[in-house]
Amino acid sequence: MIGKTKLAFLAALLPIIVVVPAQAYERLPAGLAQLSPADFASKVRIVDDPLEPAIVLSTQDGYTRGRPIKGAQANDVHLRALVDRATGQVSWQVWHQLSYVGQQRNLESVQYLAGGALDQSQVMAVENWLDQCPPTDGIGSCNQFMKVGFELSDRTIREIAAAYRAGQQTPWRLRFKDRNGRDVTGGLAPAEAAGLLDALETWKRAAG
Repeated sequence: MIGKTKLAFLAALLPIIVVVPAQAYERLPAGLAQLSPADFASKVRIVDDPLEPAIVLSTQDGYTRGRPIKGAQANDVHLRALVDRATGQVSWQVWHQLSYVGQQRNLESVQYLAGGALDQSQVMAVENWLDQCPPTDGIGSCNQFMKVGFELSDRTIREIAAAYRAGQQTPWRLRFKDRNGRDVTGGLAPAEAAGLLDALETWKRAAG
């Protein structure tokens, strides 16, 4: 007979091991697709720490629900704009926090379409950890968690933003690759890129 602790652990696994339909990762969740650039712009978080070389504008609070994508559960997906204090130059980053079961994956690159052609970037940071482990005498294994980020060009961010259409569930698709050829495929909401661009322009005007 399975005890309450084991049942609770198995229940915690369900959102991660659920089978994703073939086209699920090619459509944004309805709630995310309903958000406009203005919705994202209004929730952009600005971190202006004088001990850091860049001011950071982030969309992390824009959409906080997780969603299944091909190969993982995306618990957090957001964009960042980093404004260099010395030069004013802006760099763009995409961040994912993923969870999955099985062996640890070592993601090394990400592929996407930019300017109508296949492009590729190396990931700039990967953090791995274990969580939601079963009891010592329980069945199953720990869930794998990963935080991964990569940079995009200003041109690509603006291309993503320009694809925004109200209510449309088509994402800007991207595919992470690990050293063994395995992949994780997801996508970004064009409204999120457009909202961050708008928030950046508003911040620039206010900063003078």
